[in-house]
Amino acid sequence: MSEIVPNFSDEKIAKISKDLYGLEGEISPFVSYEDQNALIKSEQGKFVLKIANTKWPRQFIQTQIDVLKHLKDTAPDLKFSETVNTLNGDEMTIIDGFSVRLLTFLEGEMLTNMPRNEAVYKDVGRFLGQFSKAMQTFKPLNPEGSDPLWKLDNVMACEPYVKYVQDDETRDRMKRQFTVYKEKILPKLPHLRKAVIHSDANEQNFLISPDNPTKISGLIDFGELQYASQINELAITLAYGLLGENDVGMASRAVIEAYDQEFKILDEEREILFDLMVMRLITTVTMSSYNATLYPENEYILVAQKPGIVLFKQLEDENYILT
Repeated sequence: MSEIVPNFSDEKIAKISKDLYGLEGEISPFVSYEDQNALIKSEQGKFVLKIANTKWPRQFIQTQIDVLKHLKDTAPDLKFSETVNTLNGDEMTIIDGFSVRLLTFLEGEMLTNMPRNEAVYKDVGRFLGQFSKAMQTFKPLNPEGSDPLWKLDNVMACEPYVKYVQDDETRDRMKRQFTVYKEKILPKLPHLRKAVIHSDANEQNFLISPDNPTKISGLIDFGELQYASQINELAITLAYGLLGENDVGMASRAVIEAYDQEFKILDEEREILFDLMVMRLITTVTMSSYNATLYPENEYILVAQKPGIVLFKQLEDENYILT
């Protein structure tokens, strides 16, 4: 499907909110990369109106809705947003060709804004392990998911983008890692456990409890859902969670051990975990390098990738990954 980013006015969002959901109140933009989100503060509480990019099939939006319903039943101790039905009982409405839905607002501070320590890392692992356990029983009607270039099982699709990486040392390191991946990791993928995963459980989507700075209170943004190797969930969280962390050993051990206590990591998954983590770092760096050629005026793109390059080098230098 063609990609069209929605751009509804505040007035139109207010009308949708009132006509479909009976809500009136303050409306403000809510950050979104490809879609359009609006925060609605009403007497009934806070809600997020989500208007999806047209590139996402309706079935994919429905999968996100179905996952949240599934988690409410299978992981009642974890907190997620809930879909709010329209006054007519609909979970989703098509307006001007865009899929529109309403979610409850989840309170909490983004993990990226909070100090991190061993206790926080352990709770990340605890939460993610319980999430993975709950998702084992989710059977999607539509197994397709997010952007193919961001599917870790499909990371070979990123290899042509290595040429856009400016740093010679990093580019050479990536080429070596792709060789290792093709020879030692790729043949193992068909034999790994599969499940629908969040695939973007990072420091901007984990929320910290307002009452306890070491407690993960919730997980948001299910827009990268995909059917994939189960262990990718943990690998992706580690790839983002260890950016800028000086004590990689402490942090990774805390997350992995806590995850394993909730959802047992199989031997065949454990032996390639860090390699998969590195491949997510490679995806991030290669794609940002490519985007920098499209938007050369945006200097932040290359600045933001530096922590990933540093972590990649550290993991190789300290023998966390296969060579």
